[in-house]
Formats: sequence, C-alpha cells, structure tokens
Amino acid sequence: MPRFPPYFKLLIPVVNQVQIIFVYQVKNLYMTRLTLLTYLLGFGTALLRTTLRVELLHRRQYSDLQARRVPILFALWHGRMFLPIDVHRHTGIGTMASKSRDGEIITRWLENNGYLVTRGSTTRGGSTAFRRLLRQVRSGRNIALTVDGPQGPARVVQPGIVRLARLTKAFIVPVSFSSSHPWLLRSWDRFLVPKPFSQNFVAYGEPFVISKEMSDEAVLTKIRVALDDLTEEADRVAGIYDGRPEILK
Repeated sequence: MPRFPPYFKLLIPVVNQVQIIFVYQVKNLYMTRLTLLTYLLGFGTALLRTTLRVELLHRRQYSDLQARRVPILFALWHGRMFLPIDVHRHTGIGTMASKSRDGEIITRWLENNGYLVTRGSTTRGGSTAFRRLLRQVRSGRNIALTVDGPQGPARVVQPGIVRLARLTKAFIVPVSFSSSHPWLLRSWDRFLVPKPFSQNFVAYGEPFVISKEMSDEAVLTKIRVALDDLTEEADRVAGIYDGRPEILK
C-alpha cells in the first residue's frame, strides 16, 4: 500500500467538512428548485383558474353523501384529475402522492391547497401509506385516489381502493371532467389540462358501497366502467367526444 506523509492525517477532518458542505449545498439547491417549481405550478394554476368556467354535473351524487357525513372515496382517472382536485381544494380531503421528485412537487401544491397528503402507494395492503389512509377514513376524512396512478397502465383500476373501501365501508364516488378546449399532454395517461377561457364540466357518478357478495374483480370492473362512462358523458357535454378514448388519440 502507498505510504502517505503524516500530515495527511491532519487533512482528513478538512476533507470531511468539505464533503458535508458540498452535500448541504446540493440539498439546498435541490430544495430551492422544488420551491420554485411549486410556486410556478401554484401561480400558473391560480391564474388559469380565474379564466375557467366550471359546471358540476350530478353534484347531488356527492352533496347528499356529504350532508349525511358518511365516508367517501373519490375515484379518478389520473389523466382526468386536474379539475376535480382543484374544485375540492381546501375541503380537508386526504390523498396520495408518489415518493418521486414529481410527487414532491405535487405534494407541496396539494398541501398548499388544503389536502392532507400521504406519500406512497395503495397497491400494497400492509404498507405504512395504506394504514395511514385507513386511519384517516375511519376518523371521518374523505379520500381522493387516482385509481390508475401513479404510473399506469392508463385506465386500469388498481386494487388498493377496493381493499380500503371494504375495510372502511366507505362509499365510492367516481369523478371525471372534460373541457371544451383541452390540451392533451403526450404523457402515459394523456393528462388533460383545460385551456384558458374554456367551458369545463366536472361529473360525479353514482355512489356505491361494496357488498359482501361482490368479488374484487367485479368491483374493479364497476369502477372502470363508471369512470369511462362519466368521462364519455363529460366529453359529449363539452363537445369533444369523437368515439375514441383520448389515450388512443
């Protein structure tokens, strides 16, 4: 092994301190960037919101349950969550976000708009994230879940919401939306963003509770069909339906 002069040992604390400072600066730069992106997202959303006309379709499907103070699980397609999430800001709803960098930005925006965010996934029934959601529902908090998120496949319902609904006896309420002038992003879910000054429609589906007789597969199918039908209805009302799901366009 190479022999180093004795004074090299004196440099070790200095090197360690430099490493600590470097790591701190990198983390600080990362957090500064996240803060800036969160601010830009919030400012852009707030500015867009002032230009949009929004109509709620079948709102009583939700408001009747709200008046009864029963637990509610909102089921959304990932690509159609923009306005349903925005419409319900500052109402104390719980939701989930991934642990990715994008998830961190979304989490900050959601928390700034009154959501209680749990980081993780519902696909693992025994996960810490799932148990937190379970406690929230049992304490009376409504939850909104993108049932095909966070990474798809698009419009395939993941089983987490079924397990959560069975354990809490919560009502599942499908929600979707459409816009008369949409941007369809080239993402895996064809995420829909309404253009400024567009007419928009947030549609609520018929609530239901999972019965003991229903199999998990039957529930997953029921949620998928309900969300697809709601999305088609909203597209028709908005005047953009052409017979094809947007994920095929």
